[in-house]
Amino acid sequence: MSVLKRDDPSLGRIGAFSDGVFAFAITLMILAIRIPHPTDPDSTQGLLALLTQQWRSYIAYALSFMLIGINWTNHRIMFTNFDRVDHTLVWLNLLYLMCVAFMPIPTAVLGAWLGNPQNQVVAAVFYGGAVTFVGLIFNLLWWYGAYSAKLTSRTLSASQRRALTTAWAPAPAMCVGLTLLAFINPPLAVVGYVVIVFAYVLPIPRLLAMVRRSNSRKRKK
Repeated sequence: MSVLKRDDPSLGRIGAFSDGVFAFAITLMILAIRIPHPTDPDSTQGLLALLTQQWRSYIAYALSFMLIGINWTNHRIMFTNFDRVDHTLVWLNLLYLMCVAFMPIPTAVLGAWLGNPQNQVVAAVFYGGAVTFVGLIFNLLWWYGAYSAKLTSRTLSASQRRALTTAWAPAPAMCVGLTLLAFINPPLAVVGYVVIVFAYVLPIPRLLAMVRRSNSRKRKK
C-alpha cells in the first residue's frame, strides 16, 4: 500500500476537507433554533415568551458547539502529529467526519425534547449515543495512526504520544457513563456533558506532561 508523504498535498487536502465538514456541522446546528415571526400562530404569546421557551435548544446548541469545537481542535492536533497517511486512515477519518456531520440531528432532538416527561430519556440517550460514537471513532483514528500504522512524525516523542492518548482515551468511557445516567436522570447527564466540555477546554496534555515532569524531579531528589 502506498504511503503519502508530508510534501504530498494529500495531507493538506484531508485537513481542508475535514475543516469544511466541521464548519458545516457546527453551522447547521443553529437551524434547530426557531426564529419567531409576527405572523406565527402563537405570536400572541409575545416575543419574549417565544424566545425564552427555547432555552433547552440554546443549551443543546451551546453544548454541541463546544463539543464539536473541542473535536475540531483535537483533530487538528492529531493530524499535525501525523507525518504521513495511508488508505485506511483516510477512510477512518471519513467515518469520523460522518459521525461529526450527524451531530446536528441529536442536538436538535435534545433541545426539543429535554424536559418532556415521556420522551426526554430517549432524547438524552440518543444524544449520548451519538457523542459516544464520535469519541470512539476519534480514538480509533488516533490508535490506528499512532500505534498500529505508526504514521506519526519522528519528532513526536513516546511521552508526548502517551500524553495525547491519556488525554483522549477517557472521553468515550465518560460518555458511556453519562448515556447510562441519562436512563435515570437526563438533565443530570446533560450537566455531565457540560463538565466534560470544561475539562477538555483545559490543556490536558500539557498539564499531564507538567505533572510527570514534577513527579520525575521529586523522585530524583
